[in-house]
Amino acid sequence: MSSSLYDLIINLSAAAIAFAAGWSFDKVRDLWRFRNIRGFWKPFATSDLKVVTSIFIKEEHYIWERSGLVGVGDVLALNELRQQLNRAGVEQLPLTPSHQLTGLERQGNLVLVGGPHSNQVTAEVMQRLPVTFTFGSVDTHDANIYDSVTGDVMRCVIGAGDQLVADQGILIRATNPFNRERNIIILAGSFGFGTSAAARLLASSDILTHAIVTEGHPFEAVFSVEIVGGTPQHIELKELRQLDSTVLRVGA
Repeated sequence: MSSSLYDLIINLSAAAIAFAAGWSFDKVRDLWRFRNIRGFWKPFATSDLKVVTSIFIKEEHYIWERSGLVGVGDVLALNELRQQLNRAGVEQLPLTPSHQLTGLERQGNLVLVGGPHSNQVTAEVMQRLPVTFTFGSVDTHDANIYDSVTGDVMRCVIGAGDQLVADQGILIRATNPFNRERNIIILAGSFGFGTSAAARLLASSDILTHAIVTEGHPFEAVFSVEIVGGTPQHIELKELRQLDSTVLRVGA
Protein backbone atom coordinates (compact mmCIF):
# COMPACT_ATOMS: atom_id res chain seq x y z
CA MET A 1 0.00 0.00 0.00
CA SER A 2 1.40 3.38 -0.96
CA SER A 3 2.06 5.93 1.74
CA SER A 4 -0.39 8.42 0.18
CA LEU A 5 -3.21 5.84 0.18
CA TYR A 6 -2.33 4.84 3.73
CA ASP A 7 -2.44 8.49 4.82
CA LEU A 8 -5.82 8.93 3.11
CA ILE A 9 -7.29 5.93 4.93
CA ILE A 10 -5.93 7.18 8.25
CA ASN A 11 -7.39 10.65 7.67
CA LEU A 12 -10.78 9.27 6.63
CA SER A 13 -10.85 6.99 9.66
CA ALA A 14 -9.95 9.85 11.97
CA ALA A 15 -12.68 12.01 10.42
CA ALA A 16 -15.23 9.23 10.83
CA ILE A 17 -14.27 8.72 14.47
CA ALA A 18 -14.45 12.45 15.13
CA PHE A 19 -17.87 12.67 13.45
CA ALA A 20 -19.21 9.72 15.46
CA ALA A 21 -17.84 11.15 18.68
CA GLY A 22 -19.35 14.55 17.95
CA TRP A 23 -22.73 13.04 17.05
CA SER A 24 -22.73 10.91 20.19
CA PHE A 25 -21.85 13.91 22.34
CA ASP A 26 -24.65 16.01 20.81
CA LYS A 27 -27.10 13.15 21.28
CA VAL A 28 -26.19 12.65 24.93
CA ARG A 29 -26.28 16.40 25.54
CA ASP A 30 -29.77 16.69 24.02
CA LEU A 31 -31.01 13.67 25.99
CA TRP A 32 -29.86 15.34 29.20
CA ARG A 33 -31.03 18.82 28.23
CA PHE A 34 -34.58 17.75 27.32
CA ARG A 35 -35.05 15.02 29.93
CA ASN A 36 -37.66 17.03 31.85
CA ILE A 37 -39.68 17.77 28.72
CA ARG A 38 -39.65 14.08 27.74
CA GLY A 39 -40.73 13.08 31.24
CA PHE A 40 -43.57 15.60 31.24
CA TRP A 41 -44.95 14.51 27.87
CA LYS A 42 -44.33 10.76 28.17
CA PRO A 43 -47.89 9.97 29.43
CA PHE A 44 -49.28 11.74 26.36
CA ALA A 45 -47.30 9.73 23.79
CA THR A 46 -50.21 7.40 23.03
CA SER A 47 -52.05 6.42 19.87
CA ASP A 48 -55.23 8.24 21.02
CA LEU A 49 -53.52 11.61 21.55
CA LYS A 50 -55.33 14.56 19.97
CA VAL A 51 -54.14 18.15 19.82
CA VAL A 52 -57.35 20.16 19.61
CA THR A 53 -57.18 23.70 18.25
CA SER A 54 -59.58 26.62 18.43
CA ILE A 55 -61.33 27.50 15.21
CA PHE A 56 -63.55 30.42 14.28
CA ILE A 57 -66.48 29.25 12.15
CA LYS A 58 -69.25 31.71 13.01
CA GLU A 59 -71.04 33.46 10.19
CA GLU A 60 -68.86 36.59 10.20
CA HIS A 61 -65.74 34.41 9.85
CA TYR A 62 -67.32 31.95 7.42
CA ILE A 63 -67.88 34.74 4.89
CA TRP A 64 -64.13 35.19 4.54
CA GLU A 65 -62.93 31.61 4.92
CA ARG A 66 -65.28 28.64 4.49
CA SER A 67 -62.89 26.21 6.18
CA GLY A 68 -62.73 28.33 9.34
CA LEU A 69 -60.02 30.55 10.79
CA VAL A 70 -57.24 29.77 13.27
CA GLY A 71 -55.48 32.56 15.19
CA VAL A 72 -51.78 33.31 14.73
CA GLY A 73 -51.19 32.75 18.46
CA ASP A 74 -52.63 29.25 18.19
CA VAL A 75 -50.38 28.50 15.20
CA LEU A 76 -47.32 29.59 17.20
CA ALA A 77 -48.47 27.42 20.10
CA LEU A 78 -48.90 24.42 17.78
CA ASN A 79 -45.38 24.84 16.42
CA GLU A 80 -43.98 24.92 19.96
CA LEU A 81 -46.02 21.84 20.88
CA ARG A 82 -44.78 19.99 17.81
CA GLN A 83 -41.17 20.47 18.95
CA GLN A 84 -41.89 19.40 22.53
CA LEU A 85 -43.92 16.33 21.57
CA ASN A 86 -41.29 15.33 19.02
CA ARG A 87 -38.78 15.06 21.87
CA ALA A 88 -41.22 12.69 23.60
CA GLY A 89 -41.38 10.44 20.53
CA VAL A 90 -44.53 11.84 18.88
CA GLU A 91 -43.39 12.34 15.28
CA GLN A 92 -46.61 13.77 13.81
CA LEU A 93 -48.85 16.34 15.46
CA PRO A 94 -52.32 14.68 15.64
CA LEU A 95 -54.26 17.88 15.02
CA THR A 96 -58.06 18.18 15.13
CA PRO A 97 -60.26 21.33 15.05
CA SER A 98 -62.42 21.54 18.17
CA HIS A 99 -65.74 21.32 16.32
CA GLN A 100 -64.67 18.06 14.64
CA LEU A 101 -63.58 16.15 17.77
CA THR A 102 -65.87 13.16 18.27
CA GLY A 103 -67.28 11.91 21.55
CA LEU A 104 -64.99 8.88 21.43
CA GLU A 105 -61.94 11.03 20.70
CA ARG A 106 -62.75 13.12 23.77
CA GLN A 107 -61.81 10.06 25.85
CA GLY A 108 -58.16 10.02 24.75
CA ASN A 109 -55.19 12.10 25.84
CA LEU A 110 -56.00 15.69 24.88
CA VAL A 111 -53.96 18.85 24.42
CA LEU A 112 -56.42 21.74 24.12
CA VAL A 113 -55.12 24.89 22.43
CA GLY A 114 -57.16 28.02 23.08
CA GLY A 115 -59.50 29.18 25.82
CA PRO A 116 -63.19 28.41 26.36
CA HIS A 117 -64.29 31.40 24.29
CA SER A 118 -62.80 29.95 21.09
CA ASN A 119 -62.36 26.21 21.79
CA GLN A 120 -65.59 24.42 22.67
CA VAL A 121 -63.75 21.37 24.03
CA THR A 122 -61.77 23.61 26.41
CA ALA A 123 -65.10 25.02 27.62
CA GLU A 124 -66.52 21.53 28.17
CA VAL A 125 -63.45 20.35 30.11
CA MET A 126 -63.10 23.46 32.30
CA GLN A 127 -66.78 23.21 33.26
CA ARG A 128 -66.11 19.71 34.58
CA LEU A 129 -62.91 20.44 36.53
CA PRO A 130 -62.80 22.10 40.00
CA VAL A 131 -60.61 24.94 38.69
CA THR A 132 -60.09 28.10 40.72
CA PHE A 133 -58.86 30.19 37.77
CA THR A 134 -61.52 30.94 35.16
CA PHE A 135 -62.15 33.36 32.30
CA GLY A 136 -65.09 35.75 32.25
CA SER A 137 -68.31 35.25 30.34
CA VAL A 138 -68.12 34.55 26.62
CA ASP A 139 -71.38 36.44 26.14
CA THR A 140 -69.77 39.70 27.28
CA HIS A 141 -66.37 38.92 25.68
CA ASP A 142 -64.82 39.09 29.17
CA ALA A 143 -61.15 38.04 28.80
CA ASN A 144 -60.29 38.73 32.44
CA ILE A 145 -59.12 35.85 34.66
CA TYR A 146 -60.95 35.38 37.97
CA ASP A 147 -59.43 33.73 41.04
CA SER A 148 -62.16 32.13 43.17
CA VAL A 149 -59.71 31.58 46.06
CA THR A 150 -58.52 35.17 46.54
CA GLY A 151 -61.19 37.08 44.65
CA ASP A 152 -58.50 38.74 42.53
CA VAL A 153 -59.06 39.67 38.90
CA MET A 154 -56.25 39.59 36.33
CA ARG A 155 -56.60 41.97 33.41
CA CYS A 156 -54.67 42.43 30.19
CA VAL A 157 -52.82 45.71 29.73
CA ILE A 158 -53.72 47.96 26.82
CA GLY A 159 -51.26 50.69 25.88
CA ALA A 160 -51.20 53.66 23.52
CA GLY A 161 -53.03 53.22 20.25
CA ASP A 162 -55.17 50.46 21.75
CA GLN A 163 -52.21 48.06 21.51
CA LEU A 164 -52.00 45.02 23.77
CA VAL A 165 -48.81 45.30 25.84
CA ALA A 166 -49.43 42.45 28.30
CA ASP A 167 -51.50 39.32 27.80
CA GLN A 168 -52.24 36.55 30.29
CA GLY A 169 -53.43 32.99 30.40
CA ILE A 170 -54.25 29.76 32.20
CA LEU A 171 -52.26 26.52 31.99
CA ILE A 172 -53.77 23.25 33.23
CA ARG A 173 -52.71 19.61 33.45
CA ALA A 174 -55.41 17.31 34.81
CA THR A 175 -57.25 14.03 34.54
CA ASN A 176 -59.43 13.91 31.45
CA PRO A 177 -62.99 14.28 32.83
CA PHE A 178 -64.30 12.09 29.98
CA ASN A 179 -61.91 9.24 30.85
CA ARG A 180 -60.02 9.05 34.14
CA GLU A 181 -57.38 6.82 32.52
CA ARG A 182 -56.24 9.69 30.28
CA ASN A 183 -54.97 13.24 30.79
CA ILE A 184 -55.52 16.71 29.40
CA ILE A 185 -53.41 19.83 28.94
CA ILE A 186 -55.08 23.21 28.45
CA LEU A 187 -53.19 26.16 26.94
CA ALA A 188 -55.52 29.15 27.14
CA GLY A 189 -54.68 32.82 26.74
CA SER A 190 -56.98 35.78 27.06
CA PHE A 191 -55.78 36.45 23.52
CA GLY A 192 -53.59 34.48 21.12
CA PHE A 193 -50.37 35.88 22.56
CA GLY A 194 -51.25 34.25 25.88
CA THR A 195 -51.98 30.92 24.21
CA SER A 196 -48.60 30.85 22.46
CA ALA A 197 -46.91 31.91 25.71
CA ALA A 198 -48.61 29.02 27.53
CA ALA A 199 -46.95 26.55 25.17
CA ARG A 200 -43.55 28.16 25.78
CA LEU A 201 -44.15 28.16 29.53
CA LEU A 202 -44.62 24.38 29.46
CA ALA A 203 -40.97 23.99 28.45
CA SER A 204 -39.66 26.39 31.11
CA SER A 205 -37.95 25.48 34.36
CA ASP A 206 -40.69 27.40 36.22
CA ILE A 207 -43.05 24.57 35.27
CA LEU A 208 -40.83 21.54 34.68
CA THR A 209 -38.94 21.82 37.98
CA HIS A 210 -41.87 22.88 40.16
CA ALA A 211 -42.42 20.33 42.95
CA ILE A 212 -46.14 19.90 42.18
CA VAL A 213 -45.33 19.19 38.53
CA THR A 214 -42.34 16.90 39.06
CA GLU A 215 -44.36 14.81 41.52
CA GLY A 216 -46.94 14.24 38.79
CA HIS A 217 -49.84 16.08 40.41
CA PRO A 218 -52.55 17.77 38.35
CA PHE A 219 -52.15 21.53 38.45
CA GLU A 220 -53.54 24.87 37.30
CA ALA A 221 -51.44 27.98 36.79
CA VAL A 222 -51.87 31.60 35.73
CA PHE A 223 -49.27 33.78 34.06
CA SER A 224 -48.75 37.09 32.31
CA VAL A 225 -46.67 37.79 29.21
CA GLU A 226 -45.17 41.03 27.94
CA ILE A 227 -45.93 41.89 24.30
CA VAL A 228 -43.33 43.94 22.38
CA GLY A 229 -43.52 44.58 18.66
CA GLY A 230 -46.44 42.20 18.35
CA THR A 231 -44.41 39.32 19.81
CA PRO A 232 -44.67 37.62 23.23
CA GLN A 233 -41.56 38.27 25.31
CA HIS A 234 -41.00 37.72 29.03
CA ILE A 235 -43.43 35.26 30.65
CA GLU A 236 -44.10 35.58 34.39
CA LEU A 237 -45.64 32.67 36.27
CA LYS A 238 -48.01 34.25 38.78
CA GLU A 239 -49.39 31.23 40.62
CA LEU A 240 -49.36 27.44 40.36
CA ARG A 241 -51.71 25.29 42.44
CA GLN A 242 -52.30 21.60 42.80
CA LEU A 243 -55.63 20.64 41.26
CA ASP A 244 -57.74 17.84 42.69
CA SER A 245 -59.08 16.64 39.34
CA THR A 246 -60.44 13.47 40.93
CA VAL A 247 -63.33 15.73 41.92
CA LEU A 248 -65.19 16.12 38.65
CA ARG A 249 -68.35 18.09 38.04
CA VAL A 250 -69.71 15.47 35.66
CA GLY A 251 -72.44 16.75 33.37
CA ALA A 252 -71.83 20.37 34.28
